Amino acid sequence: MKVLSPTALSWLGLAALPSLVLGEQSPNRTLLPWAFAPLPLGTVRPLGWLRGELQALGSGLAGHEYEFWPYVKDSRWLGGRSDYSALNEALPYWFNGLVPLAYTLDDERLKGQVHSVAAEVLRRQADDGWIGPEVGEDRNLWGRVPLLLGLTQLAEANVTGWKHTVVHSLVKYLRLVDVMLRDGGQGYTLCRWHPNDCSWGQVRVHDFISVIQWVLENTEVGYRDKEMMWDTMDRLYQTSKFKWEDWYTEGRYQKVIKDAHPGNPEFPFLHGVNVGQGLKASAVIRRYSHRESLVKSTWNGVEWTFRYHGTPSGTIFADEVQRDQAPFMGAELCTAVETGYSLAYLYHALGANSFADRAELTIFNALPVSLTHDTWGHQYMARSNQPWALRQIDRPSLFTTASGMATIFGLEPMYPCCTVNYPQGWPKFIARTWAHAETGLVHALLSPSVVNTTIPHKGRVVIECKTDYPFSDRLTYSISAQSSFDLFLRFPTWGVRSESSVQLLSGAAESSSEQMNTVRVDAETGLHRLSIPAGKSTVVYTIASAVRAEPRPYDAVSVYVGNVLYSLDVGQSMTSSLPHRHWNAGGDGTHEFEEYEKCKDFYFNHTKPWNVAIDPSTLRRSTWPRPADLLERGFVDTESGGPGSFLVVDGCEINWPVLAGTAPAPPPKNPKCVTGKKTYRMIPYGAAKVHMAELPTVKLHGDLMHNPDRGADWGDL
Repeated sequence: MKVLSPTALSWLGLAALPSLVLGEQSPNRTLLPWAFAPLPLGTVRPLGWLRGELQALGSGLAGHEYEFWPYVKDSRWLGGRSDYSALNEALPYWFNGLVPLAYTLDDERLKGQVHSVAAEVLRRQADDGWIGPEVGEDRNLWGRVPLLLGLTQLAEANVTGWKHTVVHSLVKYLRLVDVMLRDGGQGYTLCRWHPNDCSWGQVRVHDFISVIQWVLENTEVGYRDKEMMWDTMDRLYQTSKFKWEDWYTEGRYQKVIKDAHPGNPEFPFLHGVNVGQGLKASAVIRRYSHRESLVKSTWNGVEWTFRYHGTPSGTIFADEVQRDQAPFMGAELCTAVETGYSLAYLYHALGANSFADRAELTIFNALPVSLTHDTWGHQYMARSNQPWALRQIDRPSLFTTASGMATIFGLEPMYPCCTVNYPQGWPKFIARTWAHAETGLVHALLSPSVVNTTIPHKGRVVIECKTDYPFSDRLTYSISAQSSFDLFLRFPTWGVRSESSVQLLSGAAESSSEQMNTVRVDAETGLHRLSIPAGKSTVVYTIASAVRAEPRPYDAVSVYVGNVLYSLDVGQSMTSSLPHRHWNAGGDGTHEFEEYEKCKDFYFNHTKPWNVAIDPSTLRRSTWPRPADLLERGFVDTESGGPGSFLVVDGCEINWPVLAGTAPAPPPKNPKCVTGKKTYRMIPYGAAKVHMAELPTVKLHGDLMHNPDRGADWGDL
């Protein structure tokens, strides 16, 4: 790497940062506006079951990694010696999740961790602007990006305490990046160790560009720095060898994966986490390039990804490498959180209702299914048909790159990346639940929450949404507004309009009630507008849902109510052991974390038959009685009373092979009953650590019953 010239160092302006002086002329280039502008972190707080999920994160593994886990506590970023890769991404991933978790919960202990790390990392910022532990030719842009995302969130949530410091450091860093890109693409297209080290930064460059866009939108920097930032966005994108708009074209996109080996030159486009992040790539680039062709690229990416590689839980089949839709393949937890965030971003950027539906589907299913109830254990990968989650290191692996540790729950099963990356899932979802519209507020991602914000030219608005959604059809909004404004409520594509309604009760005892099939719902955004008067009001919003069975490969079906996927209840038994480090799956585990007794590896097995075919025509709802009005947790196992509702369905056991003694084979076609008709229970997938979510079907008649004289057997409920 060339030594930076005195001219370049002068341009970096590391001490005075003169171009941060306000009032200089700005460039004419502008970012395209959001369809619905996100609110600053901390504006939205969770309520009800959603707050319970976040509190579990804070008291679980995510909230304690800083205290004992080497890749955070002894991170190279803090002067230590630990990381799981030369990319030095562990602490940045952790920081990107802990900032929104700490500020969404308003948890002083967690905020203390965040502040301590931010202060130390920025104290160590190099004189030339570099942020991170690398020096010389070891510098690689990618590993900084999650940290920068966390810093922008910190600046939003704590304006008086952190914004000036964060912006000052970001501008210093971006000036250096400009010089590095002009110097042959150092750390971006030119990497010391191996060309693949550069691929991460290039295929994920849209995340870096989104940081630059945040600076342009949320700070006032001078003309020269703005020009530099626009040029940096252009240079980053144009010099990337991996552009998602090129991948999502007919003839190049792989609807069937041709080569799943990581050595495949197309590997960066097949890597599951890259795909999850890449779903928003074209929308990010469109905001600064103004190229409308990127909208089509975005739609291609979302539609093709889920049509050819999507799981029923809303994430992507990718056991490291993207795979086709066999239920025994894995879906990585990192992929789920990145996918959910990208889909939420797309709704804010483009406003299409289906993006919000998909975001809820992913976060309400693919995220919680891979976390233990206390969140001290997580999976590396989940299968949609997973009647056991056991250590299987002595059996053949069905995965592309993963081993028999991939589906257990623990500290760092298979690989540590998900340990630091999964905590962003719930808090970033909450941060995206509400948004600004031109004349008011949008409830974009439906959930229990309270939003406290100011609407331009309207004044302060506080809205509290109490609901058990998605486990309930009813949402109640208590509103306090300084002046009248428009409230936009999203109506999901799966909602039953003829049975849905919205009722407005104002402080003057005036009320109105309308059925959803008689009011206007915008066809693209899914939004219904309500004119809310000044003062106090209440809105009662009912979104009716139906039980539905959607087709899956192998003539199977997956069952949903609203955006909640349901799984066959296969029962559950759990054992545990000391945690295993990812490089040593054998033996009894490590004693190095014994001070934290909840830090274990967990193994789950079924206790009821899993080899079941169902008759979808017999699906019906049932409920558990609950003592509380609102759920304290959303994804509660059946032993703890369940989430409040379940389904029942008639079916029978069938012959269903197991592949290599490892996982169920794809659902058998045209199955035959080997038992009599029985009635089975189906529970929310996110609550079922072992589950069957892609089920073969049978049509049950009297002649199919194993013992017709006995009638239906309810023994498995």
